[in-house]
Formats: sequence, structure tokens, C-alpha cells
Amino acid sequence: MDKSISALILAVSACAGTACAQSADELLAEGREAFLDYRFDEASRLYAQAKKKAKRTDEFFADKYDSFRRQLDDAENFLGRVEKIAVIDSITVPRQDFFRAYRLPASAGSLRGTEALPGRREDFDPAVDYVFSSERDDYKLWAQPDTTGYMHLVESNLLTDGSWSTPAPLSDELSEDCDAIFPFMMADGVTLYYAENGENSIGGYDIMVATRDAADGSFLQPSNLGFPYNSPFDDYLLAIDELNGVGWWTTDRNRLDDELTVYVFVTNDLRTNYPPDEDDITGFARINDYLATQPEDSDYDSLLSTIRAIDPEARAKKPEFTFPASDGRIFRRYDELPDAASRTAMKRWLSAKAELDEALAGLSELRRQYNGNRSASLASRIRREESQTEAARTEVSRLRSDVHKALSKSR
Repeated sequence: MDKSISALILAVSACAGTACAQSADELLAEGREAFLDYRFDEASRLYAQAKKKAKRTDEFFADKYDSFRRQLDDAENFLGRVEKIAVIDSITVPRQDFFRAYRLPASAGSLRGTEALPGRREDFDPAVDYVFSSERDDYKLWAQPDTTGYMHLVESNLLTDGSWSTPAPLSDELSEDCDAIFPFMMADGVTLYYAENGENSIGGYDIMVATRDAADGSFLQPSNLGFPYNSPFDDYLLAIDELNGVGWWTTDRNRLDDELTVYVFVTNDLRTNYPPDEDDITGFARINDYLATQPEDSDYDSLLSTIRAIDPEARAKKPEFTFPASDGRIFRRYDELPDAASRTAMKRWLSAKAELDEALAGLSELRRQYNGNRSASLASRIRREESQTEAARTEVSRLRSDVHKALSKSR
């Protein structure tokens, strides 16, 4: 038999049932499945075969290939520096309002829904569903659509008159040609965690960290947290509880339909990575078994009990004041008030009332002293204080009326 025919028969036999019978798109899709399963070597091989079979004029394939190849390259790079963390809990929660499962102390701020927006909810885009608030509730951060339709991060500060500043976008670097969502600002006001689905992602949303320049408010180029925090699927909302030394993040990597997985982990003072040649490095990267991440003989029962005892919902609802309006409504927090005018009036009334209460306490102490020492100087001082507190009562009453008037106008 002719040698050339023989070689052709061998080539056809080798192709039967293999990649030779598959199209470029099929090979690319198979490679993607391997990538999603963390079989990166196989994904690389299949991508290479797909590129060989693809037509040079197929721009749609080329764009998809370039995106998949970039994500694979980044993932392989991350696999060489998987952070070594102890995951101490894995919680399955509904996808809707998953952030309410995070049990953060007051010092870490609060994660809430649209009820925490500054001002009236109807003034904001319906796409807004999550708000980060600082410990003192004087700074808020959330994501809303920009003019191009992308979600971008905006912030607002409580002003001295009780109103909120106009929501201002954070640096463009955080959401350039992509969506940026679920922000969390550390108490230092400098370190920001958020999720994006752009060029820095290895698939879906990835958790990023960016540092703010305190001088001008801009952010340095964000960086991807890598493995195990991120995956080829959606990962978002990393929040840190510095008081208890734990962190939280949410992932869709376990593909639970309408549910997500929330991981709780012990934070590290300094990042420590697994050796690249660790036997089960892929298992630690994707967290096949979160218990396997814990050191031998470790005991986190006490820490878990402390975390589970935190009730962020009760803290979020803690009243700042109690004010019954003339129409029967009862207001307990500044963010429940309808507008800036009513918040300003409330702040002035509460401030004057606090000063009056302090003056009355001082007057009570003077009277107690006078009972033990009926001196003329004390008597004179008491009369002077009584006159001042009476004027303060009148002012407090007037300011209370101002609150009622402001609330009536807002109806």
C-alpha cells in the first residue's frame, strides 16, 4: 500500500470519535466545561484545538476564544497563589436578600436593603436593592445604573443639617465597561471590597479590592482577590468583621438554583498562600470541603457562638429617637423621615432637648446641694439656672412644633 494512503488511513482512524470530528465551537464549549470544573490543563488543550480548527474570519469565535483564554490564564496564575484560610462555616441561603444572613457587629457597619437609602426610595432606580452603611450611619454606599446601563458604585454622606449629599460616583476605574456591585468599605474608609464582571474577572462576578487615596478620594487600580474567594462563577460581597477576626463572602459556585453559599472564614493578618505543589491545591481553590481548610485540632465553636449571637436586623432597627407625629405616624430613625427639612428640624429639636435634659440634671444637683447647705450663693445660682431652663423649655417646645410643621408639609 502506498505510504501516503497508509498515513491518511491512520490519521482518519485517529480522528474517529475525537476532536477531529468536532467543530471549533464544540471544542471551545467542551474546553469551557473543563474550565468550569477546574480542569485547567484539559481546558487549555481543548482551546488550542478549537483555535486550530476555527476560521480566521470568524470574529465572533475569536472574541469568545480571547475572553475564555484570558480567564483561563488568570485562573492558572491564581492557582499558583491560593490563599490559606480557615473556613469555619458554610451557610446555604436564598438568593434574594442573601446579605441579610451576614452577622456583623455594629463596628463593621450594616448591610441592608432599600430601607437604608438616604431619602425616599421612590427617588432611586428599582435596580437598587442593597446599601452599605457605616457604623455611625453617616456614610452610605451602593450600586445603581449609570447612563450606559452599567451598575456603578455611588456614595453619599450625612451633612451637618441632617440632609444627605447628592449621590456621587466612585472612580471610573472601579466599573469601566462592566458592572460593579455589592460594595463593603472597611472602617478605615480606605479599603473597599466590591464585585465586578469585567476584564479583571475569571468568570461572572469576582471580588475585588481597591485602596482609596485619602488626599483626593480616588482609588488605585483594583486587584482580584484570586482563589479561594473567586471562582469561574459569581462571587460577591466580601465583608470583614475586625472585632471578631472573621470575614464573609457569597458564591454561586455550588450551583444551587435559587440559593447561594455564604462562607465564613478566619481573617489573616498577613496573606499566606498554599505551596503551588500542594497535593489538593485545586480542592482548596474551589473549597471542595470547607472543613479540610481548618488546621488539625482547631476548635471554632466559641467563635461561631459569638458570631451567631449577633443580630444585625435588631441593630438596624434600633431607634435613634421616638417622635409621634400628629397624624398617628411614629418616627424612630432619621432615614424614616420624608425629607431634608424634617431631618433638619428633628436634629435641632433633639439637640436642644439633650441640652435641656443636661441643664435639668445640673439644676437637680444644685437643689440637692442646697438642701445640705442653704447658702445665699447657691440660692442665687439656682434661680439663675431656673430662669435659663425655663427659656430652654420654651425653645424646645418651639422646635418640636417645627418638626410637626415640617412633617405636615411633606405629606
